[in-house]
Amino acid sequence: MTSYVKVGDAGDVAPGGVKCVRAGDLKIALFNEIGMLVAFDDACTHVAGPLSEGLYENSIATCLWHDARFRIADETVMSDPASRELRRYRLRVEVGAVEVDIGD
Repeated sequence: MTSYVKVGDAGDVAPGGVKCVRAGDLKIALFNEIGMLVAFDDACTHVAGPLSEGLYENSIATCLWHDARFRIADETVMSDPASRELRRYRLRVEVGAVEVDIGD
């Protein structure tokens, strides 16, 4: 079941940037991947470090806790200690509003 929730505006995250947004009880990392917005759980898959607070450059998000790295464009785990991909959320932009699908 789809359940889109507004989490911000299209201009809230500059290209190459990341921002933590909330959708109900969920913390979501909203990345601007070269002009395309993408949304993931704001938690590293190793021990849930906040990805939005880590380094994000050249399309790679690095967790500040233990340096696990993820390629945001295709969700690939780039380095240990993370061993599984991030949870990605469907996203849409409607009249400038960013909405994330938090349904199951």
